[in-house]
Amino acid sequence: MPQDPYLKAHRGLPRHVTLSEADFRALERERPDHLIEEGEAVLLGQPRQRRIDLHYAFPDRAGFARQFPGMFQRLLAAVDQEEAPLGFRFRLTDRPSRPYLEPVLLAHAFEMSREWLEMTLVELPADGPPADEVAPGFVLRPARPDDIEAIVRLEELAFPTPLLTVDLAQEAMRTAAVYRVLGATESGALVGSLLLERRAAATGQIVTIAVHPDVQRRGLGEAMLRWSLAWFRGQGLRRAALTVSADNAPAIALYRKLGFAAREMGLDYHRPIDEEEARQVLEK
Repeated sequence: MPQDPYLKAHRGLPRHVTLSEADFRALERERPDHLIEEGEAVLLGQPRQRRIDLHYAFPDRAGFARQFPGMFQRLLAAVDQEEAPLGFRFRLTDRPSRPYLEPVLLAHAFEMSREWLEMTLVELPADGPPADEVAPGFVLRPARPDDIEAIVRLEELAFPTPLLTVDLAQEAMRTAAVYRVLGATESGALVGSLLLERRAAATGQIVTIAVHPDVQRRGLGEAMLRWSLAWFRGQGLRRAALTVSADNAPAIALYRKLGFAAREMGLDYHRPIDEEEARQVLEK
């Protein structure tokens, strides 16, 4: 009798599976061609935000080196380029396995794109409801469709490796629990953005806090962070989480100041879906 792929996905090392059982079963049912099995190994491609997130489990490191190339090629053949124009993301949280997995990934046109730190706040502060005027002269208001291009430009200036596109911003505006922009009341200029989501286990996820370089180091990031925590508490959530680049020392210091603690570290690898772009990566 065939073994249950969901159970196999929670055995072995290395592995990275963050889907709930309900989400795993839904993807298994709706996109069976995105689930690749080979013995005890499982590779699952989850369409998300115009890319494919890879969830995987292999019996051991040698099994990964032996089986991942063929399994990934099978998944690659099943993915339509229009479904994932932003390519594939492979998330590695088993850091001791990096020397064994990374050469395999590099040989198949994956590049390390980000080293990150996940931080959590286990108890939200008992503050009052959030005030939209988060700082004198700055108001946090709901984002509108006509803000999208300005939000994308803002993130291009605020982050060294921005990932936001107009399409992604439009999708987030439709689906996120909170999407707000920070405006200067005197000039009306858009100088910040905030994206929040609800997660399982009564957790609020701070997806993005962006501040324009011209107004950084003025406490606006902290003000939006405190607004977020107050909003989470008002929604009945109990804790907060966020992910930050491991080399962003000022942001990490701010999060620690407000009580966040490191929970997990990892690395993200990206591969283009376009084969010509993948060839160029290999040539580098």
